[in-house]
Amino acid sequence: MRWGVFGRGTRMPLAIAAGSLGVAVAGGCSLAGEISDARRIDASPVRLHGVVDRVVPVKGGNTFRVSYLVGGQRFATEDLPVGHGAGLADPTVGTTVCLEASTEHPETVRLCGQRYPSGDDMIPTEGLIVVAGTAGTLMAAGWILMVARRERRDNRRSGSAAHAT
Repeated sequence: MRWGVFGRGTRMPLAIAAGSLGVAVAGGCSLAGEISDARRIDASPVRLHGVVDRVVPVKGGNTFRVSYLVGGQRFATEDLPVGHGAGLADPTVGTTVCLEASTEHPETVRLCGQRYPSGDDMIPTEGLIVVAGTAGTLMAAGWILMVARRERRDNRRSGSAAHAT
């Protein structure tokens, strides 16, 4: 099997396998980061109040920047699902939000009552992305094996027919 003519002149299965693998790896890294951040907060949590200091309208809603103080040092984050997870219908600038931060890593923060920094709904979403990427990779790998076997079989048949004449 020559890779230049793989799959009867197309490299589609290989491209699908590589893309699906990339999706699975990216989703897995994101999922691992969420779990790691949650463990940091759980190991040494500190409860504090943050303040929404910027609201930016984006497609599908708003993005909120929340500023907070830990040990006299100011931090800010735009990763929190303030409008959804905090139970606030429509937070505005100046709205106070309950936060939990890691004492050791104060830049790692989540909303009070949440288990993960980006919101509890992100974990199933990231898990599904990993499953979908893995399934796509396995299906493309099966496609590659099927095409390779077919090409090998066709080459044997053409070799046998040429040898018989």
